[in-house]
Amino acid sequence: MSAESIGQRIKRERIAKGLTQRELAEITGVGVPHISKVEADRENPSEELLGRIAEVFGADIDELLLVARRLPDEFLESLATDPPAALQFLRTWDERGDDDG
Repeated sequence: MSAESIGQRIKRERIAKGLTQRELAEITGVGVPHISKVEADRENPSEELLGRIAEVFGADIDELLLVARRLPDEFLESLATDPPAALQFLRTWDERGDDDG
């Protein structure tokens, strides 16, 4: 099973909210072509756009950053400065995902 891409996630959330690409584009202040390309994984959304999208969806920006494979520098730094804690955290990661289905 492959991980959901950021484009797939945005499209899924947009549809769940009953929004069209045009409506999401208007709310977030970007053009429809950009939303279309993001959902098709042909363009990467900026962190600023991810923040606006997270707000629209009522989602956690950190979660969207993870799906977009953009770990904040301070997160990476904290993992690097405490490797044993980082390993423990990463080893329990799969257990957290089991709640989804």
